[in-house]
Order: sequence, then C-alpha cells, then structure tokens
Amino acid sequence: MEHSDAYIVGRLIERLRLLIAISDEVPTETKLQTQGVLKMLQAEVAEPEEQHDRAQVRAHYALLYDDLAPYADLEALLSAMRTFISYL
Repeated sequence: MEHSDAYIVGRLIERLRLLIAISDEVPTETKLQTQGVLKMLQAEVAEPEEQHDRAQVRAHYALLYDDLAPYADLEALLSAMRTFISYL
C-alpha cells in the first residue's frame, strides 16, 4: 500500500514528537517549545501540498531545525521531511 506524502510527513512528525519527549539529551525548555511548533507544522501540512501556507511551513521547519539539528536522530527525521515536502 502506497501512502501520500502528507501521511508520511505526519508520521515523521509523530516520530519526532515521541523522540523529543523521551530524549534525555534535549533540555526541557526545548522539548516544550518544539512540541508546540510540531503541532502547528502538522496542522499546516495535513492538507495536500498545493494548499499549504508555504511561508508558514518553512518558518516552522526552520525553527525546528535550528533547535533540533544538534541531535542526530532528530536532525535525520527533519531532513527526511525535505524528501516529502518539495519546497523546503
């Protein structure tokens, strides 16, 4: 069964949310901040790509990337999103 890009991005966001929550490396402040941004990003990308507010998605992604890039597992999941969101 083949899944849509929106479905896959949603799953990546869910995985990010889980890894952030269980990570001992990520400071609590960063956990709290990024969970909210992930929720907003997930809402933005739930629709087909042509309906996205691209500027908003890029802004959320950039904020998340800046906060989470130091953590290899989290950075890898964020980088994977670029495959499924063509304008990132």
